[in-house]
Amino acid sequence: MITDILYRCPRCGAFDWMDERMSCLWCKARIDVISRTHVSVNGQTRSIGEWYDAVLAQDLPDAPSSPILTSKRVRLSEEQIRGTFSGLAGMRATHYTRRPVADGILTLWNDRIAFSGKHVRLEFPITTITSLTIESDTLIVVVPDRPPLFFDFRGESGKKWEDCIRKAMAGAHADKIIEFCPRVRFEHAFLKAPRLAKGHARLKVPVHRTFARDSSVLFLILRRLIKGLIKLLFPVKIEGLENIPDYGPAIVLPNHCSFLDSVILATFSRRVIWFMAKNSEMRNPFMKYLLTRAGAFPVRRYTTDVSAVRNAIRVVQEGHVLGIFPEGERCWDNRLLPFKLGTMRLLLAMGRPVIPVGISGAYTLMPRWTSSIKRVPVNIRIGEPIMLGHVPIPMQTLADVEQTREGLRKAMQALIGASP
Repeated sequence: MITDILYRCPRCGAFDWMDERMSCLWCKARIDVISRTHVSVNGQTRSIGEWYDAVLAQDLPDAPSSPILTSKRVRLSEEQIRGTFSGLAGMRATHYTRRPVADGILTLWNDRIAFSGKHVRLEFPITTITSLTIESDTLIVVVPDRPPLFFDFRGESGKKWEDCIRKAMAGAHADKIIEFCPRVRFEHAFLKAPRLAKGHARLKVPVHRTFARDSSVLFLILRRLIKGLIKLLFPVKIEGLENIPDYGPAIVLPNHCSFLDSVILATFSRRVIWFMAKNSEMRNPFMKYLLTRAGAFPVRRYTTDVSAVRNAIRVVQEGHVLGIFPEGERCWDNRLLPFKLGTMRLLLAMGRPVIPVGISGAYTLMPRWTSSIKRVPVNIRIGEPIMLGHVPIPMQTLADVEQTREGLRKAMQALIGASP
């Protein structure tokens, strides 16, 4: 629903504000969803991104002795190890899943978060949070000395909770937070502390041949079938396929605004693109089987996943095409999210050709706040390879990372056709 992202009234700032007539319960502002990219409030039509900016600009309730938010029923789960993941071309990783703990109520205060459920009581200061992100309507919180915590919201926006906790954290820390996931990073600490690690001239990892083939026959068959199905469901126009080399290593960097982005790109590419897939997508055994045969490998988005980094290096090292979404997650409002700092550092450390990709139309096809697919044209423009130059991890500076991030962002925006 649109209230997943517009979780406060853009006019008066009230939470839980929309009635069944699409009006604000408090200020009576009338909401009309014009399209999947534009919304009208009291007859004023703007993009979803502009209305979301209005929501973000609103302050948290100023009530030190009262909670900022109190949830409806949520389910708390904890991360647990399920086994070992083995994929094509020697991919190896620990397979994680989630263990339900209890149903209960989550409460956000100015300085802490509390969960109260049957036989379970959990409370921690917001200053102890080391990672904060969201998958669908599941808020993921990492704090020291505990497994990652998953709060699955039912009937309310998880994005609301993510944004409000971020604001509370920003107010509680003296230093500016520049990234919340895969770890909380502070402006004055990032790439400023002494780095004692010597690093390597080139990143290199051992190769374990779990499977002899680097692509699955089943996947190649399914790719033909899926390609035909996609053409029936919605038109796809793709330009620049020749920019993906016929052989040798390369890194494809597309923007991410729909669940189907990787499916479309992998289906129409002449070469297999080895994508990182978030760990939760492999909880279902059937999906895990399909994704594995497609060359995907898991990544835990809510932490610095060393196994995923090693597998990414392994893909490129063995001469394959690696696919990474530099935003780290799907956008909410059809605008590019900030590129992950760790991804930029990995690209510099690998020193391989980087191919920016601009996908437009996919947001209208299936935005993050809905599960329905709308038949609209999707355009994919694949840019020319960019040689970033090789900068080993210990030698990287903040200037290197920012320059890389800005350059790739401009290249991607030009391909999408969006303004900076």
